[in-house]
Amino acid sequence: MRLIFSILTAIVVIIAALVFVGPMFISTEELRNQLFARVESMTGYRLRVSGPVDITLFPSIDLVAEDVGVAQPADRGDAEFATAKTLRFSLMLRSLFDGKVRVKTITLVDPVIAIPQKTAAPAAPAAPALAPMPAPGDSQASPAPGGGSSGLARVAEQLKTVTLDKLVIKDGTVILPPSDGAPGKRIEKLNLNASLPDYDKPLSFAVSAVVDGKAYKSEGAIGNFGGFLEGAPAPVRLKVEAPGALDAPASLGGTATYKNDTLTFSQFSAKSGDKTLAGSAVYKDGVATLSQLTGTVGRDTFAGHAVYKDNVVTVRSLRANVRGAVLAGSLTVNLANKVPYVVAAFAAKTLDVNALTGAPKSKPKSKPKPTPTPTAKAKPSSGGGGGGSGGGSKTKANAGKSGWSSARIDFSPLKLVNGKFSLTAEQLIYDHVKLSPVSVQATLNGGKLNASLSKFNLYGGAGNAAIAVDASRKTPTQQVNLAVTKFNAYPLLKDAADFERIEGKGTVNLKLSGVGASQRAIVSSLNGTANLEFVDGAVRGVNIAKMIRKVGIGVVDGWQGGKTEKTDFASLGASFQIAKGQATTSDMHLVGPLVKMTGAGTVNLPAQSLKFRVEPQLVASLEGQGRQGDIAGLGVPVMIVGPWSKPKIYPDIKGILQDPAGAIARFKDFGDGVKKLPGLENIDQSGVLQNVIKDGKVDQDALIQGIGGLLGGTQTAPAPPPPPAQAVPQGAAPAAAQPKPPAQPKQKKNVDAEDIAKDAARQLLNDFLGGR
Repeated sequence: MRLIFSILTAIVVIIAALVFVGPMFISTEELRNQLFARVESMTGYRLRVSGPVDITLFPSIDLVAEDVGVAQPADRGDAEFATAKTLRFSLMLRSLFDGKVRVKTITLVDPVIAIPQKTAAPAAPAAPALAPMPAPGDSQASPAPGGGSSGLARVAEQLKTVTLDKLVIKDGTVILPPSDGAPGKRIEKLNLNASLPDYDKPLSFAVSAVVDGKAYKSEGAIGNFGGFLEGAPAPVRLKVEAPGALDAPASLGGTATYKNDTLTFSQFSAKSGDKTLAGSAVYKDGVATLSQLTGTVGRDTFAGHAVYKDNVVTVRSLRANVRGAVLAGSLTVNLANKVPYVVAAFAAKTLDVNALTGAPKSKPKSKPKPTPTPTAKAKPSSGGGGGGSGGGSKTKANAGKSGWSSARIDFSPLKLVNGKFSLTAEQLIYDHVKLSPVSVQATLNGGKLNASLSKFNLYGGAGNAAIAVDASRKTPTQQVNLAVTKFNAYPLLKDAADFERIEGKGTVNLKLSGVGASQRAIVSSLNGTANLEFVDGAVRGVNIAKMIRKVGIGVVDGWQGGKTEKTDFASLGASFQIAKGQATTSDMHLVGPLVKMTGAGTVNLPAQSLKFRVEPQLVASLEGQGRQGDIAGLGVPVMIVGPWSKPKIYPDIKGILQDPAGAIARFKDFGDGVKKLPGLENIDQSGVLQNVIKDGKVDQDALIQGIGGLLGGTQTAPAPPPPPAQAVPQGAAPAAAQPKPPAQPKQKKNVDAEDIAKDAARQLLNDFLGGR
């Protein structure tokens, strides 16, 4: 643009000089030839006018030229870098007699300007400086100022005798130089209005254009424009509207200096909506440097040192406070391609992912209201055989209620940039889960994210994780591999899922893959494996032994238990095969004191429901944590069916009757183990369990009463010792026999749930011991 401005200025001055020579006697053709020769002599560039040229000399000098072109010096070929459909300008004739040229209007219609690409060829010889028209009393031109570069110095010298009321460009096109083999970008629909009323007055302008299909508008001014061209500081203001790139109009202000081909913008400040930027900038030879850089984006702040060169932005000594997370590191952005390539490395003390992303943390679940104890009238539907229906229609309705969201997850940000990212933090917080320390390495290419977390500490354990997301296709895919060992289960599960049931040391291995763009879609498509193992812990809020006892009464609604109850275990775990959101296991196991459990079934992840058949058993061992799991037990198969927050639990009677011989054998093994229990007298204060085996046979009533006491039923309290006999004085007559207390009327036995349970158990024992 500086070149075009210089050529236009030269044309104005030449015409003014020709007017002084002989405005009434020179033909149009001769005037055009003189004009072309003087422009090439002054600038080194050749001017072509192929269309008609109209010149009017009174009352103002008006020139209209059609089909105008500008070519580089002859030694660089004949290619034109600028053309215009029409060039017109108007001069005030009276101003020529005052020694100044007042240009009323310069207009370019449909100009096309291709910015020449820089080459290693030597520059054309400097054109001789244009001597301004001598003012009355002046004998020679003033020397060219030496403060600025030679090109701007000549322009500045010429402008001392020229004022510009209006410069207009209509529907212009500017073609930038090609880069990396790609064609140069085009600035289209360029419309410009500029004004310079005097040499030492501000140059004001308003421009609009379309770049890459996006509309831009700007307006601004450079104060003391003549002094700016000579190398003196000048105030600058600019306002830009770019709806496609900026959320709000941007304003810029500061002090600019152009000297020795270096543009310096000191102590500038810029603002766009809630975004600000301040610092000092220097531009020279295609390199822009920003120092003392500070900025804000909303409540976030950053500072550093940035350099732009060859479409690459490098930010060093970057410090940022992003939503409370303090980051330090470096950043490089390559803007050569349509999708920027970013290389970033950051370190932080504490990194809160929810705070960074703006995602709210999950709220703890409300505590469920206590469920009334079921009575004997609550019966399992259709006998419970096989567990097909279990909880009835209500269970199915509840199972259909899913907490997974169908809201679409926006994966499009993964396509905005490519690059490599490194992040280290002393502590990383996601939702309520805390990892420390953590090191994240990630790559992003074409919407494909691969991230790894290596050797992180997690609640006393250690782990590794890898995450892959492919958003390059219409339907995104996800993969997660996670391995964590020896973590403290209770605090982790509490923070991760608000689950407060499991204590102990845990080991988890997950290999999962999913497809979809919502929680529900991803969970419904999950495939892979999951292995969970917990040792030396307890199940909080659940007394499995007590639950077995209640199952004998009827259908149990929910997990039962209270805050103070727990089931101690030596091991608890399962391995799952997952296909289309259905997690199936055949090796669920729990080993604890007096209780062990095995089971198999399916977790319906999309519906958040369970369908399990487990065999909780009473075992003749008081060992819990550390006990081996090969001890025979006495138990009843149980079905667990329904939503995982509150399933229906009922006995699988059909399963018992399918193997009565096995049940008899377990009873006998259990009886042998009962007699050997160490410390039995401490837990069986009534002594009923010691009487279960009599003369090698099982006493059915003693067994039922003893099991009921062990499982939380009321044990028979030992008979109180008889009161001491009263001493009878010697010689005294024996006291009269005390009358017997009146006989209490026999109360009618209440047929309650416990009576029915005992009757059912007694009948089962009769069937088992009788071989039926």
